[in-house]
Amino acid sequence: MLVWGDGAYNLDLVQDPICSPQRSHVFQGLFRERTLYFTTTSRHSSMTVTEQLPPLETIEFQRLKTSLDASPIDSLVKNLGVVYVTSITRDGCSGCAEQKPLFRELAAKMTQKHHDRVRFTNVHIRYQPEDQRESWEAKRAFGHAAYPTYMIHVRSHMGPLEVYRSVYPAMEELEKQTTDALELAEYYETEASKA
Repeated sequence: MLVWGDGAYNLDLVQDPICSPQRSHVFQGLFRERTLYFTTTSRHSSMTVTEQLPPLETIEFQRLKTSLDASPIDSLVKNLGVVYVTSITRDGCSGCAEQKPLFRELAAKMTQKHHDRVRFTNVHIRYQPEDQRESWEAKRAFGHAAYPTYMIHVRSHMGPLEVYRSVYPAMEELEKQTTDALELAEYYETEASKA
């Protein structure tokens, strides 16, 4: 493990006789790779740095609002061929707190199985009984009525398309809907290449 700048990275050494096959690692999940080149006094080696992305990203609603060019959904649903599963939660929501670990488990399970074809995000809303403005802004932006709300989107050549929406669903139902949406994501990716 290397701690470097913006995070921790798992290392897989390349072209290094010291690194034996018994020490090699199999990584699962979403990864970004960077190759670093370094020189020692005796030889030149390269190293591939593999950064594991979290299966569930939490974004504060205020951060989504900072982009003036895109709607919150456009900011979340960026790529063709990917199923985007989003939970909308707020402070003080007991149902949100109950489902948070279940949603995190589902995100880890499905990301391990489908890798970069699924993307799980939690949009969190700041809420105080005396100041509910952010909650109302989020409801206007997402069109949801209650918390926690879960949405599934895929991207088409026309933009994001909502496939599913539910308040406080069973995680088994959310998993089924996400799995079913994989076919739609693939379909719209193929259609976009024709358009």
